[in-house]
Amino acid sequence: MDLVAFSCLLIKLIDGAKLVNSQIITGHTPLPGLGETMLSNYVNASKVSGRPLTSLLVEALRLRFTGLKLGLSEYIDFQLYKDDISFVQKQKFAGQRAQAVIEDMLIDDYSKILSLDKVSMYGLLQGLNIPTPKIKATYRTLRPSCIAQIHSHQEMAEFLSDPTNLPCYVKRAFGAYGRGNVLIEESDGNTVKLANGVKESVKAFCNNTDDGRTLGWIFQEPLSSHKDIERLTGTAKVSGVRVHTFLGVSGVQVTRAMFKINQGQRDSDNFEHGASGNMLAAVDVETGQITRAIAGTGLEQVSLLKHPETGQSLVGFMLPFWQEIRRIVIDGQKAFPGFLCPGWDIAICNDGPKVLEVNAFGDIDLSQHAYRQPFVDEAFEALLAQRGLKNLLYSGNNDEVSPRNHRRGIRKHHWLW
Repeated sequence: MDLVAFSCLLIKLIDGAKLVNSQIITGHTPLPGLGETMLSNYVNASKVSGRPLTSLLVEALRLRFTGLKLGLSEYIDFQLYKDDISFVQKQKFAGQRAQAVIEDMLIDDYSKILSLDKVSMYGLLQGLNIPTPKIKATYRTLRPSCIAQIHSHQEMAEFLSDPTNLPCYVKRAFGAYGRGNVLIEESDGNTVKLANGVKESVKAFCNNTDDGRTLGWIFQEPLSSHKDIERLTGTAKVSGVRVHTFLGVSGVQVTRAMFKINQGQRDSDNFEHGASGNMLAAVDVETGQITRAIAGTGLEQVSLLKHPETGQSLVGFMLPFWQEIRRIVIDGQKAFPGFLCPGWDIAICNDGPKVLEVNAFGDIDLSQHAYRQPFVDEAFEALLAQRGLKNLLYSGNNDEVSPRNHRRGIRKHHWLW
């Protein structure tokens, strides 16, 4: 068996199961000839980097079985075939396996609903005077009477017939990655016009949202980007910032910040692991200045100094209201003691920042693509060590029941309640 055939078989055996599982997670169907497709990426990576194919495969396998056990496909996604960072740093890059462990450690199961249900989340934040978009109504869900509620197609038609309710941004109360999010610009009560140009009947629009999920949908005020961000990106659609905070024993620290640059083709700024066409930028957490920007992932990823459409400089751009954003997330973190390292999604508008949502953690790849540095760096490990959690990152999750809090699994023993 030659090297190519052997490598193809090895990739299938080692990472095939992980990629099949990712189909369940992401909804993507693995392509036929999975090993062959991945191997072709390694061959191309070898050409790009000027490194022998055997060198890449050996390094990828070492990372698969040491450190945070990065997947073979993730090795390509993060462009670790390049020689610009050390192998020790590469061992700290985290993929799906490590993210699952980190979430198990840092997210309190009892607190998850505060991130999963945006209506509950907004209620908590607004009660603490943390700015959020105003909810105009909810659909197909039972909520407190202070929120207008739409229960039927007829009530939807009546709601949309009122010009004071439009434009209106619609998203799931329980949802992720901006899936299903749309902006309704106009309606005559019979039809709706979406920001993407699509027109459909109110009945069809309602049918598209009637999927039986009991947390329903949120109709909220639409937001527009700050004028400086609109000038930078060429669109008024929100380009928000994802900020990670860490609740340490001595206080809250801002650890990472990524600017999600909306290309204007979607009503959401989500990166979607590179699939959306939107861009990412690393932000200096002290100053709010963009230090690095990228588009795409893997072999297609490119670094950007300027915005490809507007020609405006990305690197060096200062995010407006940065110190106010820091104040909001540091103060807000204290309202979520069950999320030790949440990811805050914040829109930066002309009248100030507004919290779009609080992710119990958030996708680890955003940070690693934007900064080209591992999320689990020395600073993050030091924060874990403060809470006695660093060793758990590399340990198994046994079924022992804690006498302290009666939770099952060693990664859950540290919670104080």
